[in-house]
Amino acid sequence: MAKQKENKKGSTAGAVVRYPKKTLPRSFFGSTSYYESTPLASSLSDEQLMIRYQDSDEAAFEEIYARYGKKIYGFLMRRLGQPDDCAELFQETFLRLHKGRSSYKPEMPFKTWLYTIANNLVRDSLRIKMRSKSVQATEAIENKIERAIPDGNYKLQSFKEAFASLTDDQREAIVLSRFEGLKYEEISRVTGRSTEAVNQLIQRALRHVRKCADES
Repeated sequence: MAKQKENKKGSTAGAVVRYPKKTLPRSFFGSTSYYESTPLASSLSDEQLMIRYQDSDEAAFEEIYARYGKKIYGFLMRRLGQPDDCAELFQETFLRLHKGRSSYKPEMPFKTWLYTIANNLVRDSLRIKMRSKSVQATEAIENKIERAIPDGNYKLQSFKEAFASLTDDQREAIVLSRFEGLKYEEISRVTGRSTEAVNQLIQRALRHVRKCADES
């Protein structure tokens, strides 16, 4: 057993660090990829599944993970752009879901609750690392740019430069709105800002992107 732990520590870069199995359901550690989770044919809402998970129903967690695993990892990639950082925060997001499951109230939309956890982890990570505001948009953003920006004629490079020059708050709002598909009311709950403040951030960000594209 000790030998097995040493091998994991000595594995090549890029390997995903696993938390002790006792902290999360077995299904989490049995998943082979963030991208291979397929939602099951459940008629239960997210909130109902979370209530069942509060009662230690591991099958409920499996469905939650299948519904949101890929989405959360994609969100983290768009916000951070570094696979290693994303893998760590991905696991931390679901670990906090597990640890905080007893405090979840069904009055709070589950999607908003989970994205709040992930977004707070991103904020903490960016604050600790003091990431530069000039970080280029990730490859994941490049693949979705024509669908995300109102005018699809913008040059990709111009958008990358414009996106990188946004403030952290503007970039956060744009990612949650245009890439994650959250409504302004949901973004308001996730970020702790008013709906009007969210709207202003997004509008300013879009104006900035348009201006940069026109000047290119």
